[in-house]
Amino acid sequence: IAGNAFVDVLFMTALLGIGMALILGIGMRIAAGAGALLTVLMWTAVLPPATNPFMDDHLVYAAVLVVLALMGAGNTWGLGRRWAATPVVRRNTWLT
Repeated sequence: IAGNAFVDVLFMTALLGIGMALILGIGMRIAAGAGALLTVLMWTAVLPPATNPFMDDHLVYAAVLVVLALMGAGNTWGLGRRWAATPVVRRNTWLT
């Protein structure tokens, strides 16, 4: 499906959304989960790999995203605290 204009726009929009959420520190759990899933899916697209399958950069990026979410990096370096204080996020804790 690569090369299809609609799929390419959808993929780039997902990357933009994940990247902006991670940079701003808002919605870190969702962004990190979606980013980790996206990088693992990109890793599976090139199976069998030409190099070591367990030390691929996609898997390292996925692990880094999970660690960022677990450590609450958005609260330390981003707008995570302000994001968590909004009424919408307080009602829907899954948005943190």
